[in-house]
Amino acid sequence: MKKIRITKKSINQIHKFTGIAVCVFLIHLSITGIFLNHTEDLGLDEKYTASPIILALYNISIPNKAESFSVDNNFISRFGDQVFIENQPVVKSEEPIIGSVFSQQILFIAFQNEMVLLTQEGELIERVTSAAGIPENIEKLGASEDIIYLKANNQIWESSDQAQTWALTDAAFNDWSREALMPDEKIKQVESYFSGKGVSLEQFFLDLHNGNIIKNVGKWFLDLIAIFLLLLSISGIWIWLKKRRY
Repeated sequence: MKKIRITKKSINQIHKFTGIAVCVFLIHLSITGIFLNHTEDLGLDEKYTASPIILALYNISIPNKAESFSVDNNFISRFGDQVFIENQPVVKSEEPIIGSVFSQQILFIAFQNEMVLLTQEGELIERVTSAAGIPENIEKLGASEDIIYLKANNQIWESSDQAQTWALTDAAFNDWSREALMPDEKIKQVESYFSGKGVSLEQFFLDLHNGNIIKNVGKWFLDLIAIFLLLLSISGIWIWLKKRRY
């Protein structure tokens, strides 16, 4: 069995490598420590960041906008499985919004196989499904005066009693609800529902300082730094003793 020989060169290399690694870590600790020491002076506890990268580190995800419709000067949109009126969450649905109209003081939102009825303030009135007689495979939604129209399976249906009963019609209706481009400002307002204010800078620097920013990996990283400190100390003592011997 070959003997492992410890040479002065190898010890010097270990000392040099661990010294650089520990030095970088100490610089990191010093910078984050300075920020934390002046939290109140810098107002870090009152400042927040909503950077997508930082939010991802905290497992805070913002779903992308799926559909949006403009109805009576309000935007009806779906982000992930959450449906909003402006930035107010109202109902959940994994199905895409087919259309939305406002009629008889009621907001109607159509999905493929159901219709959601809401007050103008966003309070749920009811969810009407195919079991209650609404046509399946809804393709389009529209309204004219007090009549609601649906296009389903290439047929046009109408209801004059707030989507309670439906009948086939041969009316040449073509004023369907269409998607509308949602302004970036309103998108950000909805996104704030998922992210809140974001992450406070005080919490961010604290987690950077103690390694919690990378969760369990941070714990192992600190263990690695501790090992480097031991190697640095041992190799330093070994080099010192060797110099004293000569």
